[in-house]
Amino acid sequence: IYIANPNNPTGTYIKKLEFDHLMKSVPDHVLVILDEAYFEYANRIKDYPDSMNYRYDNVITLRTFSKAYGIAGVRVGYGFAHEKLIEYLRKVKLPFEPGLISQIGAVGALKDTPHLIRTLDNNDDEYVKLWNYLKDKGLTPIDSVTNFLCFRTGSAQASSDLYNSLLNEGVIIRPLTANGLPDFIRVSIGTPKEMLHFYEAMDKVLPAFFDKHGANL
Repeated sequence: IYIANPNNPTGTYIKKLEFDHLMKSVPDHVLVILDEAYFEYANRIKDYPDSMNYRYDNVITLRTFSKAYGIAGVRVGYGFAHEKLIEYLRKVKLPFEPGLISQIGAVGALKDTPHLIRTLDNNDDEYVKLWNYLKDKGLTPIDSVTNFLCFRTGSAQASSDLYNSLLNEGVIIRPLTANGLPDFIRVSIGTPKEMLHFYEAMDKVLPAFFDKHGANL
């Protein structure tokens, strides 16, 4: 059973009670793989089930330095599991390890708590601003515990039009057709300066967007 918690691209999450209920129903011989790429953001939520507080022998936890730590370019992730599972994984894994510089960078990132706190604090502040902006424009974002918000556009064509209009203004958002959500868009949260650019671009393109696709989304 593979679970992204929090989920990408919606930003939703499985709560502690839901996770407990799931694990009571899963047989011991079934693996539960928890993709916690956005763990650092969600861990500020009280009812988020940090998998490291559970030690089920059939659970594998996967995390990364590509999100909150901000070093996606080094391509380093890591996992936690029972030692027997790790033994089996080592038998079939690819022989190529992350380079030495990547490994040193990842260790350094783990030690840089002030940077992580600044990142999370910035995300908390800008999340509220982005949520309020989208609501004020009549859009319907989905509650998220990550560093992005997903909102409905009304159709695949509307998503494509908004994507291309913002691209012309130097803003890249993510259409979600590949995720089975063609009538939704995902917006990542950045620095205050980056978000201001996004708001200015949205103010410029939304009137034409609403004229074509409607304003009740």
